[in-house]
Amino acid sequence: MKKYKLYYLLALLITFVACSKETPYEALTDSKEGVFINITKFSGNAQNLKIFPFVDEARTIDFSSSYGGLGLPKSAINVEYVIDDKAFDSVNVVRQKSGLPLYLKFPADAYAISNMNATINSGETTSQGVTVKYFSKKFDPTKDYLLPLSISNAGGYKIGPNKTIFIIAAKVAEINATSISWIATANSEQPSGENTGKASALLDGDMSTIWHARYSPTPAGVYPYIISYDMLAPIYVTKVAIAPRQNNGNGPLTFKVEGSLDGASYTTILDNQTFNPDKRDGTYQNYAFPAPTNIRYLKVTLLTGKQALSFLSELAVYKY
Repeated sequence: MKKYKLYYLLALLITFVACSKETPYEALTDSKEGVFINITKFSGNAQNLKIFPFVDEARTIDFSSSYGGLGLPKSAINVEYVIDDKAFDSVNVVRQKSGLPLYLKFPADAYAISNMNATINSGETTSQGVTVKYFSKKFDPTKDYLLPLSISNAGGYKIGPNKTIFIIAAKVAEINATSISWIATANSEQPSGENTGKASALLDGDMSTIWHARYSPTPAGVYPYIISYDMLAPIYVTKVAIAPRQNNGNGPLTFKVEGSLDGASYTTILDNQTFNPDKRDGTYQNYAFPAPTNIRYLKVTLLTGKQALSFLSELAVYKY
């Protein structure tokens, strides 16, 4: 019986020693052989920032560096970063050859970097994080921006191929938001004898249909004519695009645009705009807002025209 107990204790001791033995992947070492330091947050070479909708507060992204090799660092590793102008220029060379617009550098007041160095502590594989704060209102949403940050020094260790994070503030896509589900009204309509004569015709994307001011029964309409949209939910409007009636050039000459969130209090966005009713070539005339404007209700007031009656083919709304 004592013999069996001895064997049992010996087996436990062997098991304990085997389990407690450090594997090569856990061993602490200062060897730099086969070890690389890389940027940890590395996805498709780029990190895209959220620019829109604009906010007053800073948004942030984070990244760090990682230790890649057999074992774990015995001593702490100091990693240093730099804004990589060489990488910036290299990317723009490729874009130029591809016929793409060149990136702009981040505006100096549009971002802040928390620290330009970080430490991978002993026994760890990842450094402390670096936070990049950015202010969306400082970027022009019609431009592309690039901020490359690279590892410049890894405490004597080799810098890996994923040494750079490309932080991109891409231009915001402008899209046609016009929907036939919106509610379109006008202070004067001709619902019979025209195609269709109603304000809703301005939403359908069909230049053969028109809104027409009332002429029958009398009294006929007179300027100013007010066309209103309820877009059902707030959107950031960037411009309106207007198409004249395609078979008659006696349309409006001047107009203004107002917007509202509640449908009661309106703000003038564009005033005394000039329109060409004779440009009947199947295209729109575009009127950009000074800045993207968050509104639900849109009001276009036609101020003057070639004659007392008025008409339009389309009134489209674009947004970010």
